[in-house]
Amino acid sequence: MIFPFLVPTVLTAQSKVLPVEYYSVNDGLSDRFVSSIIQAGPGLIWLGTQNGLNRFDGYEFIAFNNHPNNRRQISDSNIRNLALDKHGNIVITFRSNYGLFDILNPETLEHQTVSLFPEYGINGLPRLITVNAKGDILIVAIAEKATHIYRYLKDNEFELVVSINEEHKEKSVVMHLLELDNGQFLINDSEMGLRLFAPDGKLLRLYNSADFECLDYTDTYPGSAYFMHQDGSGRIWFSLQGQHGVFCFTAGQPNIELYAQLPKDSYFTNIWEDQKGNVLLAGSRRPKDIYPLQNLSCIKADGQMLDFSYLLDFSRYIIKVYSQDFFQTLFLGIDTGLKIVQNRQSKVRSYLAEDLSQDRRGAVMRGIDSDGKRFIYFAREVDEWYELDLQTGFLDTLQLIDEHTGKQINLSCLNALRMDREGNLWGTSCQGIASIGGQLHKYNTKTCLLKSYDFESRFSALALSKDGTVWLCAEPTDAGGQLVSFDPKTEQFSVYYDKEGNNPLQNASPYFVMQDSKGLLWAGTENGLYQIDLKKGYTRSYKARKGVNSLSSNIIYTIHEDDKGQIWLGTTNGLDILDPVIGLFTHYDRNDGLASNTVCGIVPAENGNYWISTYNGLSYFDRERNLFRNFYTTDGLSHDEFNRFSYARGPDGRFYFGGVNGINAFYSKDLLVDSEPPPVALTKITRYNSRLDSTIVQDGGLTELKGLKIYPSDSYFTIHYTLPNYKSPRRNQYRTWLEGYDKTWTNPTSTPSVRFNKLPPRNYILHVKGADANGNWNTETLKLSITVKPAFRQTAWFYVLLILGIAGIGYIIFKNRLERRLEMERIRTKLSSDLHDEVSGLLSGIALQSDLLQGSVKDEPSLERLRNIGEVSRRAMSKMSDVIWSIDSRKDKVEDLIHRMREHAEEMLSPLSIAFEIHIGRMDRLKKMPVQLRQNLYFIFKEAINNIAKHSRATRATIRFYNDGTQYFLTVQDNGKAAVGSKPKVNGKSGQGLSNLRMRAQRIDAEIDIHQHDNGFKVTVKGKRFC
Repeated sequence: MIFPFLVPTVLTAQSKVLPVEYYSVNDGLSDRFVSSIIQAGPGLIWLGTQNGLNRFDGYEFIAFNNHPNNRRQISDSNIRNLALDKHGNIVITFRSNYGLFDILNPETLEHQTVSLFPEYGINGLPRLITVNAKGDILIVAIAEKATHIYRYLKDNEFELVVSINEEHKEKSVVMHLLELDNGQFLINDSEMGLRLFAPDGKLLRLYNSADFECLDYTDTYPGSAYFMHQDGSGRIWFSLQGQHGVFCFTAGQPNIELYAQLPKDSYFTNIWEDQKGNVLLAGSRRPKDIYPLQNLSCIKADGQMLDFSYLLDFSRYIIKVYSQDFFQTLFLGIDTGLKIVQNRQSKVRSYLAEDLSQDRRGAVMRGIDSDGKRFIYFAREVDEWYELDLQTGFLDTLQLIDEHTGKQINLSCLNALRMDREGNLWGTSCQGIASIGGQLHKYNTKTCLLKSYDFESRFSALALSKDGTVWLCAEPTDAGGQLVSFDPKTEQFSVYYDKEGNNPLQNASPYFVMQDSKGLLWAGTENGLYQIDLKKGYTRSYKARKGVNSLSSNIIYTIHEDDKGQIWLGTTNGLDILDPVIGLFTHYDRNDGLASNTVCGIVPAENGNYWISTYNGLSYFDRERNLFRNFYTTDGLSHDEFNRFSYARGPDGRFYFGGVNGINAFYSKDLLVDSEPPPVALTKITRYNSRLDSTIVQDGGLTELKGLKIYPSDSYFTIHYTLPNYKSPRRNQYRTWLEGYDKTWTNPTSTPSVRFNKLPPRNYILHVKGADANGNWNTETLKLSITVKPAFRQTAWFYVLLILGIAGIGYIIFKNRLERRLEMERIRTKLSSDLHDEVSGLLSGIALQSDLLQGSVKDEPSLERLRNIGEVSRRAMSKMSDVIWSIDSRKDKVEDLIHRMREHAEEMLSPLSIAFEIHIGRMDRLKKMPVQLRQNLYFIFKEAINNIAKHSRATRATIRFYNDGTQYFLTVQDNGKAAVGSKPKVNGKSGQGLSNLRMRAQRIDAEIDIHQHDNGFKVTVKGKRFC
C-alpha cells in the first residue's frame, strides 16, 4: 500500500552560489569538528565538538569543557549530541561515557551532572540517552534478562517507564529508540532488530527481513541503523547500515517500504528536520564510509522533494545541520568548523554575473541607460556593449562595427553610457591603454554602426544636454580637468572657458558632469563641486571645510537633481544634499545607516525614496523616516561593490545596478520585504574592578536580570548584546539610549556592545534596539536598569560623619583652648593674689616703717631720706597695684577697666583740683576683654592722665570711651597750655613717652593720635570694636 503523501513532485533546484560565513578554530571555536548544533535560550547557538561545548552569539565563542583552568565546567569535553528538554535546558551526552549526562541551563549557565548508576535506580548497562519529542529524557539500560526504559525526573531521580523481558547476548549493542506520538516504543538494535512495544512493554510486533521491501541483503538485518527518526507528520524514517535508500513508514503499516523518489544508489547516513517539518537526508556512495557525502535531498512537509546537493559545494563532510527553515538560514557543522549558509530564493535577476567571492571581480560594468520603451543598454569596462530586450529577456552583445572601416572596434577604459532622443548611444573610451587621448563614440541602434571621434585627452564623464550637445569632462596633461562640448551636427569639439577666459576646472580632476533643469552644469571633481552658468560665463565652487556647513568630502562621484531642484551628491564621505537656493548641505553617512561612505549611484524610487549604490552594498533611503535599509550578496546581489555611471531605472520599473560582477535587476518589492528581527539579547557584562585590578565577567543569568548594580570600584563596565538572526551578524546595527544620561538615541553602529566610564551615581535605564543587515529594526526594545552606587564620600552618611568629625575636632580644639585659658586665668589669679599678699604687704610695711622712723629722727638729711623711702615704696605699691590688676583674671570685664580708669583719674587729678568728666558710650560692660587689650589700653590711658597731671597746667579734663560703627574710641583731652617754647612731653620725657604710647597701640592693632593745640592736649586711640 502506498500512501498519498509518499508520492512527491520532483523539482530540481537551480545550481547557485549562496552567501556563506565560515567560522573555525581561528575565530575562537574550541575544536574544528562540530558534531551537534542547537539553538537555545535567547536565540544563541550552541555547538558540540570533540573539545567542549561552544556558545556562539554571532560574534564570539564561549567554551565549556572539563579543563581545570576553565571556569565554565561540564563533565566531559568529547560531546556526542545536544538536545533540549521540556524545560529548555540543554541535555549533553558524551562519546566517552554512557554512564552520565549533563543538563545545562542556557540562561544561567548552571550545569548538573546526572549519573546513571545503580544507586540512583538504574538497573543494567546504559546504552542510550535520548530526548523524545515532548522533551523527556529517556535512558535505555540493558540488564541480564530485560531491557529497561527510564524517564529522568529531577535531581538524579528516575522513573521506570517500561521493562521489556528480553535477553541480549551482547550488552554493548548499538540501539535506537523512538517514543511514538501514541506512547508506543520503537526500538532497533544490532542484535534483535526492529521491535514495536506497547506503553506497558508488551511486544506488538517483531519485524523480520520479509517485512522490508527491496532489502538488498538479508544479512544486513538485524543490524545497526544509521538513524531512526519520526518527523512532524508522523512518518518514521529508518536507514539500515549497508542498505541502499531509506525506509519510510508508519507504525501501523504492514510493510516497510523504501522512499521511492530518493536516489537508488545512495546509502543515507543522516537525517535532520527543521521546525517547518522539512526533512533533509544525507547520502553516501559507499556503505561503510559515511563521508564524503554525495547528495543531499530535501523532502518538504507537503511531500515535494528538492535536490539540495549544491550545499555540498561548501563541504562534503557535513556532520550536523540545524535550521528553523531549510529555505532560510542553515547552520552546517562540518569537519573543519561551522558554516552559516543563506539558502534563500532571491528575486534579484543577474546579468553577466559569475560565481565569485567578494575578493574577485568579474564583468566590470561602467554604464547603463535605456530607450525608455523596450531596451536597456549596458556598457562593460572593456570591449562590449549589451542590449537587453525586456519583452523577450534576451541579452545581446552589440557588434561595434566602425561605419568607415566595417571592422569590429575594441574598446577600453569605457566610462558612462547615454542615449539621446534620436536613439543614438553615446559613450567614451580611451584611444588605447597606453594612449593619453580619448574617444567619443556614437552607436546608431537602428543601423548598428559605430562612429568614433578622437580627442587629445581622455574623457572621465559624459552628459547630454537638452539641445543635444554632448558635454564631456576631459583630463589634459597640463591641467587637472577640462570641460568640453561636442556638437553632433558639426561633429566638432570645443573647450569651454568662462567670460574671463579661464578654465574653471584648471585645478580639479573631474569625475561627473550633469546639466540641471535650469541649464546649469554641475561638475563633481576630486577638488569639490563646481556650478557653471554657461550663459553668464560664471563659475561657483563648493568645498569641504572643517567646522562649517559644507561638503563632507571634496571627492564627488555622482550627481542627481531631484524634483525640488535639490542637488544630491555621492561623495567618498557619504551622501550630501545641497539646497542651491540657500547654499546649505544635509549629510548622511554610515553613522546614519548608509551601507558605505563611498556613494557611486543615486536613483529615484517610489514615494520620494531613493536607491543608492555604494562601494560596499546597496542602500534604500526612506527619506520621510530618514532610515536606510541595506542589501548585500546575502540578499541575492552578485557582488557588494558597485560602480560609477552604472545605474538606471528601466521602463519595466526595475532598477538596474552594475558593479564589478555584472548587472543586478530587481523591483523594490523584491528586496523590501519587511521582517521583524528577533529581540536583542544580552550576552555578557564585563566590568573592570580597580580595587582588585581585574576584569569581572558575567555571561550567565542575563535573561532574567532585573537590574545591574555598578559599584565605585568599577572603573568602567561594558554591556554586550546581539541580534540572534545570524543572516549576516557583522552587518547588524544597534542603537542605544541611556535614559538619565543621553538626550536621545545614539547613531547606528555595528559594534555589539556599549561601554560606560565613571557614570555619575544615580539610576539609569539602558535601551537597546537592533536591526538586521537590511535595516529592519525590531520593535521590542531591550531594557536594562542600571544603578550606579555612589562612593562613600558621595553619600549622605559621609557628609554626616564629616560634619560630626569636624564638630568633634572643633570641640576638642575648643575644649583644649578653654582649658588652657582657664588654666591661664587660674595662674593669673594666683599670681595676682600672691603678689598682692606678699609684695604689696612688704612694700606697705616699708612705707609704714619709714613713716614711724620719721618721728624719731631729728637731723634733716636722714629725715629726707626716710621721706624718699616712704615715697618710693608708695609709688612701687601703686605700680604693683597696676600690675596686679592687669594680670588678675577676675578683672577682665569692660566695667573693670572703666572702674580702674575712674580710680586712676580720681587719684591723679582730684588732688591737683583738675576737674574731669568720664563719658562712657553704649557698651557691653559685662563682656570679657582680651588680656593684652585691657592691659595696653589701660596703660595708654594712665600715661595720658599722668601727662595731664604733671605737665598740662590744665583745669579740666574730658575722657570718652565709646563705640562707633565697627570701631572703638578712647579719647583723653585737657584744656592746659604748654609753656612758651616747650615741646610736648609725656611721662616727663620728651619723645620717649610718645614712642611708648605708639608701641602699646601697635601691640593691640590700634591707631593712636597725639595732638597738642592751643586749647590743650588730646590723645585718641582707635581700634577694632570688641564689645
